[in-house]
Amino acid sequence: MRNMKKRGLALSLVVMMLLSGCSLGKAPGSIGGNGGGSAEKGTELQIGIVAKGYGDEFAKQLAVGFEEKTGIKTEVVKSNAMGDWVSGQLLAGAENNDIDIIFDIRPTAMRDIAVSNYIKGYERAYVDLSDIYNEVLEGYSIDKTLKEIVSPYALRSVTWDLEGEGYGDGKQYFVNYVTGVEGLLYNVDLFEKYNLTEPKTTTEFFELLEKIKTLESGSYAKNDDGREIYPYVYSGKVDYTNMIARVWWAQYDGTDTYNRVLQGKDANGNYSTDSLKTQGKLSALNFASKLLAQDSGYTNPSSYNQSFTNAQVMFLDEQAFMMVTGDWVEREMSGNFESDSVNIAYMRIPVNSNIIKQCDTVTTEERLVETIAYVDGDTDTRPEYLSDSDLERIIEARALYSCEGNQHIAYIPAYSNMVEEAKDFFRFMLSKEGQEIMLQYSYGNMAPLNVDVTAFEYYASLSTLQKSKYDMLNSNIGLSLIGENYSHPMGYAGGVRDFYTSPTMETAFGVVKTSASYMTAKEYWEADYNLMAKDWEKMMTQAGVSN
Repeated sequence: MRNMKKRGLALSLVVMMLLSGCSLGKAPGSIGGNGGGSAEKGTELQIGIVAKGYGDEFAKQLAVGFEEKTGIKTEVVKSNAMGDWVSGQLLAGAENNDIDIIFDIRPTAMRDIAVSNYIKGYERAYVDLSDIYNEVLEGYSIDKTLKEIVSPYALRSVTWDLEGEGYGDGKQYFVNYVTGVEGLLYNVDLFEKYNLTEPKTTTEFFELLEKIKTLESGSYAKNDDGREIYPYVYSGKVDYTNMIARVWWAQYDGTDTYNRVLQGKDANGNYSTDSLKTQGKLSALNFASKLLAQDSGYTNPSSYNQSFTNAQVMFLDEQAFMMVTGDWVEREMSGNFESDSVNIAYMRIPVNSNIIKQCDTVTTEERLVETIAYVDGDTDTRPEYLSDSDLERIIEARALYSCEGNQHIAYIPAYSNMVEEAKDFFRFMLSKEGQEIMLQYSYGNMAPLNVDVTAFEYYASLSTLQKSKYDMLNSNIGLSLIGENYSHPMGYAGGVRDFYTSPTMETAFGVVKTSASYMTAKEYWEADYNLMAKDWEKMMTQAGVSN
């Protein structure tokens, strides 16, 4: 990342050819309105935003660019750090609303689509955006529609019943405005100073953690302030460990199984608690418990008591070599750090070493490391023993990364009086011109589009962190994104999730082992199963599904 000085802090997307353009379809011309939410309905395009990790400046700048391009008066009239105002806004009814576009963080949005009359008097809560997904975006150089270039993960998250299971209509109701990549970040300068290399497997990962414990005279290295630099820091108050644990799980079981579990389905496609206990989940929990254990010496001792923002400060303050967080970290830390002090980047998640139990030819740690080196392009020589099926499995595992972009959605409430203008705003936002604005004003983030980010003018100004993300997204294997399932009934209405949330992994594994709340990985796995199994029938009823 551009380095950041203490005050605090100033991605495949496979490379694709740029797409050919189509117009917004609206002739320029002022519609009028006096802004600030006081304009007469239908005279000004008004935007509300839940301004969390990515802030609200990008929306304001998109509004400026859109108004300049179309002459349609546009303004961000509501910005709020909390999402609860959105429900109140929608449920207040059409007569009490004038916001035409909402940028939201809303895992329950698909549930709202499924509820007729959620907004009184409307069959669906939000406007159908399927026409936009079937159009070619403006400013790119090949003839592909949005549906063809948006990441498969994102398309699933915005489509009510993408697979045609019968519970929805197969239409798109949202737009993901950021990719939301999250995972393992590391301090590049510290890795270079101590000649450390990125681990390829979980075995190498824990070997690295052990090594970092003894870098200087058999003990921890120290930063310029004389503080010990631990291998890892985390927040005991917010569940971020699941961001890498879900990847270790999916690496072992495969993405099909992982996604099926989040749909509440067994291997035969039936809704069943049998879906909930997988060996991949147990394997991942074993790694998480080992990483967070106080007696391991891997984590900064104060981690357990930290908020996620404090933990991020500690990481950027060189009190840890690594941390799990997301691509929002720069925006959140901009008040604590300025440019030119800390150099951080993404690393690919180390592959679950237990995957060799799932392979026929990659049967040892040594062979796994050799195969990953071939997958990564470190060598052009394919191991002679490597079968096609094992190669495919390791490629899938190596490409996996966690993502929260499916929660970060923008939509048009059904009551909007400026539906076509609002759709044009989305067309502008997703165009190359709009994505240039996103890159600049959301700290290097953009919508999950399979486009070549290096062709954007602002790319050269991106931080090391953001460039490392796009390097992974544009690598020979790219990134395969996974995360919680908010688009299937058992997810958005039934409550199925990937990991038990009370206690979190941090509060189950990070406490001293004599604590009453301490759990082993196996105990957590069992509790995770029992929590959902006891309410399974109720969850199916809530989701409106049956076998």
